[in-house]
Amino acid sequence: MSDDLAASNGSGAVKPAIRPGSDPQALAADFDAVRDITVIGAGPVGLSTAFWAGMREASSRIIDSLPDIGGQLTTLYPEKWIFDVPGHSKVLARDLVDELRAQALEQFDVPVHLETTAETISSEPDPRDPERKLVVLNTDRGALRSRTVIVAGGHGAFEPKPLPGYDMAPWEGRGAHYLVSEKAAFAGKRVVIVGGGDSAMDWVINLLDIAEQITLVHRRDGFRAHEVTVGQVMDAAARGVVDIRVPYQIHQVAGNGAIERVTLLHSEHEQDRSHDVEIDCDAVLLQLGFKTALGPLKDWGFEISKGAIVVDGATMATSLDGVWACGDIATHSSKLKLIATGFGEAAIAVAQAVHSIRPEMKLQPKYSTNTGVPGAVEGQA
Repeated sequence: MSDDLAASNGSGAVKPAIRPGSDPQALAADFDAVRDITVIGAGPVGLSTAFWAGMREASSRIIDSLPDIGGQLTTLYPEKWIFDVPGHSKVLARDLVDELRAQALEQFDVPVHLETTAETISSEPDPRDPERKLVVLNTDRGALRSRTVIVAGGHGAFEPKPLPGYDMAPWEGRGAHYLVSEKAAFAGKRVVIVGGGDSAMDWVINLLDIAEQITLVHRRDGFRAHEVTVGQVMDAAARGVVDIRVPYQIHQVAGNGAIERVTLLHSEHEQDRSHDVEIDCDAVLLQLGFKTALGPLKDWGFEISKGAIVVDGATMATSLDGVWACGDIATHSSKLKLIATGFGEAAIAVAQAVHSIRPEMKLQPKYSTNTGVPGAVEGQA
């Protein structure tokens, strides 16, 4: 643990570091601490970064502009199954977040500053070693200082893409949905799902045992989703439990206070209204993707490519001194945007950051099967 964070209670024992949560006094005190690593982003890769920091006995904190940890897993699809996390045949997004919370935040007492946005970045001399620099994140709640920063912010800020050709805003909160926090909200309902990508297909599968009726609408004949998921949806359609309408798009929505019916327009016969289809429904789930943006990070001086931060694929180093990046927000020549590779990139970034702080430490960590968890109970290893 960094000596900045260790404090004696007079008997030689070390006081515990700040625990995660919303204790305002504890979080306020963290603004006076210098940590080894500040992690930007509380999504799965950010939480994993804090875990790897703890395993290397580096102090860390996390900041995120969202009100909850978990990033897109919490905000976009908490009740969707994830199938590509090693060690899990499948795991609910919210359950994975809970496990990461226990593994990283609770195990290593990591403070998390939610609804906190890093606006600018600067540096200043380290009082402990004036020849070294501290990285200063100037947030909307005050300045946070650390020896290194690791950006693990997923895709950055995101918001749903609007439905082209029809304004759904008047129906938001009245049956039109972009996000699903609880599948139970669609129990017994007639649901129209709009989209042709992975999210649309996934929600068709996820709502099969919940909704009374599911209609999938896509403006093109082809689907962009994974072949296996498309096959599952087609099988459901062949069994008569899903109605697929392609190539169609929403032309009109009607209802008395809430959505009761949608009119679909045939994409190849937009001028011939005889092809219109009316569908009675209780909810419209719009799965058209999300617009992402780096937000303030785009002005920090990073090398940017296609909306992502360019890193060295071997070290995860960015073009800024003392700053690394990992997860979907980072890009390099052999990039794979998967949670699994994000976890690996987090381990690399932490190893490099810790080695830059304490050069005597090897890049290769010791194996947890031999060492256990730093600071854990005796006999755990």
